[in-house]
Amino acid sequence: MPVYKNKEYIKLVRPLPEFVDRDIFNIPFIEPVSFDISQINNGLWLTTMKNISSKDKIPEKKIIHSFSYDNTLLRAYSNPYKYLKRTAKYFAVSSFDFSMDVKMDFRHILAAVYDNRWSGAFMQAHGRTVIPTVGWLTAETYNLCFAGLKDGGIFIISTLGTNNTDSYDIFMRGYIELRTRFPNTKLICVGDKLRAMDNDVCFVLYEESFGNWDRYHNTWQPKLINWDLSIPEGVI
Repeated sequence: MPVYKNKEYIKLVRPLPEFVDRDIFNIPFIEPVSFDISQINNGLWLTTMKNISSKDKIPEKKIIHSFSYDNTLLRAYSNPYKYLKRTAKYFAVSSFDFSMDVKMDFRHILAAVYDNRWSGAFMQAHGRTVIPTVGWLTAETYNLCFAGLKDGGIFIISTLGTNNTDSYDIFMRGYIELRTRFPNTKLICVGDKLRAMDNDVCFVLYEESFGNWDRYHNTWQPKLINWDLSIPEGVI
């Protein structure tokens, strides 16, 4: 193999430090992280990968989610050090949500899951707070789709695209399995709440997940009640 500079070597070989644990199919684990998700949309905010900016006034209060088109994800995946630099000041990042579909063959599903977990493990190994992005397909893929995850932290999921009967059923079966396998894990969900989903999930409407409220408002009135019905810090 030719000798490459480090950045090019990372792109080609995708090495990780030896301390990173591995799951089935050698999928890297993303270690659990924890923080107070009751502050989501009331002191902590979601933002998209496209809205990352060096001009952001409050990056330390924003979590970057990765529910974006694959071409956006691939640009970050292909230049991991550049993405590390761009996201350095943000509160947290999520692993990359590469597309999966029931019509995909096993190889492509494996690649999507592996690249998701690799992106998270890589950023975590470089000191970033990383929230695993979790998606799933049908029951026979659960062991693969839930590989590289540990109970006790926070996951981010999405209900986007589940507004038809087939997708709804697949989503809800996988959601129940996720909660069974990871009972102590908190969930942030981008999108509408579906019937039968639990009330302890932190839902963020997609249109509220762009992280740009501060671009259009000079002042901000905090909510008196958090999404989980708790009282925000500082409110009497």
